[in-house]
Amino acid sequence: MRQSTLSTSPIASSSASETEAAPAKLGLRERGKLEKRRRIRQAARDVFLEKGYDDATTREIAERADVAIGTLFVYAKDKRDLLMMIINDDLDQLNQTLVETVQTGTLIDQLTEFFRKRYQYWASEPRLSRPAVQETFDFLSGSTGKGPETVRFYARRGRIVDLLSAIIKNKQAEKKICTDYSPEEIASLFMTIYLTEVRRWLSDEHPQVETGIAHLRKLMALALCGVKPAAGEADI
Repeated sequence: MRQSTLSTSPIASSSASETEAAPAKLGLRERGKLEKRRRIRQAARDVFLEKGYDDATTREIAERADVAIGTLFVYAKDKRDLLMMIINDDLDQLNQTLVETVQTGTLIDQLTEFFRKRYQYWASEPRLSRPAVQETFDFLSGSTGKGPETVRFYARRGRIVDLLSAIIKNKQAEKKICTDYSPEEIASLFMTIYLTEVRRWLSDEHPQVETGIAHLRKLMALALCGVKPAAGEADI
């Protein structure tokens, strides 16, 4: 089996060792499944980075992982599902650290730090990030079928909104922001701003984290302030 020589993001490198971290009590069959999944995931990452997502094929990924093509399709429905498998594992680890890092500060500071880690992740390997974001857009439009890893990717949005809602709910309890809207509604607004902005940012040839997060912060601040005229001024 061919060994990978490509570097991976810090997040990805830890998740790639999932079989080594598997509980010892797992049986031989279960450990074998985890090992095959690890090989498939790593092979997909390597081929996507070498060939580009559009030119990569599931057959080449199966050969690189040293599994039959039918076995590969047990773990992922198609090429998009393989991409989402990589992204899902990485983002699951990232999400575990989000709440701990944004517990204090003003709401705009908390929101900025909440999304900063995601920007850092997306910027770590744009060759994977760009097709992942595009495939998500296609998924939402319902243009093609949806494999389990793609569904898993989309389901994460609800969990992210829940995390944002908890931050906003605390600020409402502290009377720092209005309670005219539910935490979920406000969280959905910021999530929509993020999804639109991150797609635009990734279209840059060399997306820079601080540039991207600064623009996102500006848009979120605008949402927090609103565009109502000052007292005594006419409506727009």
